[in-house]
Amino acid sequence: MLLNDSARACCGPKHVEVGHEEYMATQTLLITDDPFRNADIPTRRKLAHLVKSVKDSGGTARIFSSMHVSGGQLALYSGIAAVLRFPLPDLEHIEV
Repeated sequence: MLLNDSARACCGPKHVEVGHEEYMATQTLLITDDPFRNADIPTRRKLAHLVKSVKDSGGTARIFSSMHVSGGQLALYSGIAAVLRFPLPDLEHIEV
């Protein structure tokens, strides 16, 4: 998706959060399991809420093991990414 239609993909916690919370645009959430194992409790709760919210809005959430190659690749993109239902070209201009 990053190569074909980059306006329908976003990476990084802030971009994914804004894309979902403000626009309800998340079709597929991609996240590694690292934050669920290593992060502090408020961060884990926030991510668990994000996963639940994406599922409640009709999207899918995929959690990748950081021990697998796919999880390692996702970790290179900050460990969290989303495929969006519709293009949001202005999303990449949000300050992190």
